[in-house]
Amino acid sequence: MSKALIIIGCLVLLYAIAAILANSLPVGAFLQSSSDDTYMKIVPADENSVDWTRFGLPALAAGAILIAIGKFIGGKN
Repeated sequence: MSKALIIIGCLVLLYAIAAILANSLPVGAFLQSSSDDTYMKIVPADENSVDWTRFGLPALAAGAILIAIGKFIGGKN
């Protein structure tokens, strides 16, 4: 059970880091090194779709909590 919580927590943390980076990095961050950086705003295509990048910080907190719970439940195993 504790290993499953740690694995799920790590996956949630990876998602959170990707969501935060998707909103904060410039569009051509790794392709060019110009001083005129262009930032892209990710918006949903229509009103019924969900913008999953909005949940970056809550997912970061949830992932850290899941890992902490997994560490405390697991003990020294």
